[in-house]
Amino acid sequence: MTRTLPFDYAIRNLGRRPFRTLLTALSSALVAALLVATTAFVRGLGQTFSGAAQPDTAILLSTVAERDVVRSTVSAGLPELVAASVPGVRSIGSTPAVSAEIHMGTTLHLGSADQNDPREFAAFVRGVTERAFLVHEAVTLIEGRPPRTGEVIVGQLVAEQLGADPSELALGRKLRFEGSEFEIVGRFSAPGTTIEAEIWTPLAELRGLTKRDDSSVVFVRMQSPDDFGALELFTRRRLDLELMMIPSSVYYRELSEYFAPIRAMAWAMAALIAAGAIFGGANTLNAAVQDRLRELAALRAVGYSGLAIVRSLAQEALVLAALGAVIGLALARLFIAGGAVRIAMSAFSLRVDAIAVLVGFGGALLLGLFGTAPAALRVLRMPIAAALKEI
Repeated sequence: MTRTLPFDYAIRNLGRRPFRTLLTALSSALVAALLVATTAFVRGLGQTFSGAAQPDTAILLSTVAERDVVRSTVSAGLPELVAASVPGVRSIGSTPAVSAEIHMGTTLHLGSADQNDPREFAAFVRGVTERAFLVHEAVTLIEGRPPRTGEVIVGQLVAEQLGADPSELALGRKLRFEGSEFEIVGRFSAPGTTIEAEIWTPLAELRGLTKRDDSSVVFVRMQSPDDFGALELFTRRRLDLELMMIPSSVYYRELSEYFAPIRAMAWAMAALIAAGAIFGGANTLNAAVQDRLRELAALRAVGYSGLAIVRSLAQEALVLAALGAVIGLALARLFIAGGAVRIAMSAFSLRVDAIAVLVGFGGALLLGLFGTAPAALRVLRMPIAAALKEI
């Protein structure tokens, strides 16, 4: 029967060189935290757009807009026309779930005009009616009330998107854009969507401020996705309106694919740092083997096999990697969870969920295990007699 080294032998060896052990653990912690941050970023960016999609909702926009909701312009009377002409439009109570909206970027100032705050922010404003709440199910008003003339409601991520203090966007505070002053009367959440980084204001007032008599897009909620055919038929028959219909699931999937290179770059950066950690860990463990060459040769001489010693080295590496991974996960939970990332005039939340934890912890363990490969190879090829003579 093959003799195996006891587990506490590996544990005691970790305490023999505390400084090296500490540096290796911190390296594992960095890798674990990096993998958690990368996973949270990639999943947050992807889920932000998929979360805004609804399987029963379609978007009507102009054919010349090339699927850009900001550049699109559609007739102001389109919602009533769709509700009257298209079968299968869902009604909540007696109100058709058809929402005309203006989507636009603007320059925003915080505070009232008499405060004369010189700071300027790039913000995303959406002009809506109360029907918007019938269409966008993800939106929940968590504080205050819907906006009326001269008022706005703000998403939970607006402060992060602007880079401003959250207290500056509290209820009752003022902000200015398009030459007018507005009071904040509500806050809303829309978890997992970029909508949380938007400012909503009444559609009619925004039309007046921007001197336009149209809308950007119309969101139409149908009874089921099977009814999209009737909406598509409407857009093909009404050539005068120059409309195109896109299911919201398709629109947001395409938007998510647009950011695929950014997600790939994030993984590439994580892979490069992880590779550096592997080489660093392998070098550290190889140096440890060199320092303990006579000890390991003596273990071979008294009957322990090379595999038994390699198993003990792997135990050391895994324990150290697990310790570092726990530290890294704690750091990620402290500094990453609940944070937000700004992207253009939008933002999305970083959530350290079970998958991110699994990737961070599992990745740190795998890197620790891979780092033992050069040292294991050296132990297996070690000539016992020559190693015993090493000084």
